[in-house]
Amino acid sequence: MRIMMSGGREAARRRRPRQKKVMTGTRIKMKTEFFLRNLLCPLVVVAAFCFAQLPAAAAQQAGGEDSEAAARLPRVAVGEINGNPGSNLMVPLYFTPDPNRPLRSITVELDYVSNSLKFQNAATGTAVEQAGATLKATLTDGTPDQNNVTRSKLRIDVQIPEGQAGKSIPDGLLAFLMFRVSNEAKAFAIRLNTSVVSAQTAQTPSQSVADAGALPGMVVVEQGDLLPESTCFFFSH
Repeated sequence: MRIMMSGGREAARRRRPRQKKVMTGTRIKMKTEFFLRNLLCPLVVVAAFCFAQLPAAAAQQAGGEDSEAAARLPRVAVGEINGNPGSNLMVPLYFTPDPNRPLRSITVELDYVSNSLKFQNAATGTAVEQAGATLKATLTDGTPDQNNVTRSKLRIDVQIPEGQAGKSIPDGLLAFLMFRVSNEAKAFAIRLNTSVVSAQTAQTPSQSVADAGALPGMVVVEQGDLLPESTCFFFSH
């Protein structure tokens, strides 16, 4: 009799439907935290890293171009200078020669936004004086575009006169470029894009140098504690 009763209970237990497990609020919270910590967070970190690399990659590309120009000889370089609205600025233009290819002449061009930056004149530097060379500055103003932005081109010609054999342009300051910042100028930064248009060696017969390097300059206008606007005028060739 006991055996039959035991068997009946076992059969009834098997026929009884299983109850589904219901997750409590605590267990739901634990699983949610697990998902956020182990799955979502790594994705957020990876995405943030990728987006952070975008401006860095752009800056690295621009820096790479300047580094390549800095490695070439002969080379010119324009200085960087800060000023205030209404101020007069002296921007230096330097020259580094190639010992194997000394120059008797070089023409440098600066391209920049000139709405608030006006060129005045160029003063002869020590390198030009030592070489007995001539210095000539020629300004060409462009027409305003649809956004009323005007770009100007400034050419600096340095040349040793004919008949001075054995002379070449030495290392040093070619010129001081004089600019005036308008009184109405806002805080801004302008890149002075620089290129070597032509260069001739001092040997006879003279030869052209097509691979001269050029490093750009920068003019930063400040207004008290204000930093240059994020929509500054930056132009590349």
